[in-house]
Amino acid sequence: MLMAMAVRRTNPGEYESAGASKRRHGRVVCDGVAFEAGQCVGHVVDLSASGARAEVGGAVKVGQVFECRLSTAEDEVKLSARVVWRRGTSKGRSTIGLEYLNPSENQKRELMTLLRTAMSRHTVGRHA
Repeated sequence: MLMAMAVRRTNPGEYESAGASKRRHGRVVCDGVAFEAGQCVGHVVDLSASGARAEVGGAVKVGQVFECRLSTAEDEVKLSARVVWRRGTSKGRSTIGLEYLNPSENQKRELMTLLRTAMSRHTVGRHA
């Protein structure tokens, strides 16, 4: 199954309330990137080389560590990540900020492949 994906780089200052001024890497806003961590599932809102923002269903606590999977129809990366912030949204879902924990060189390559796929499939969409 092919998933539509729209991506764009974030603008400086766009996510200041979420700690953007502390970020080490630029973020790519995306659609079509799935997030899975056990019973906690959802989608990635934006991602970078060092972390991600995701909307998820399920119980989530700040400080919680996940073995998670980020995937598109073409690419996938499995890595450990810690929840660094959480905001509740409607209908039992949360928006969470994740920091990757000690990704291996192979995981970094897989993540860069996922980022390149997201960038190469850039379309004008709801985030544009």
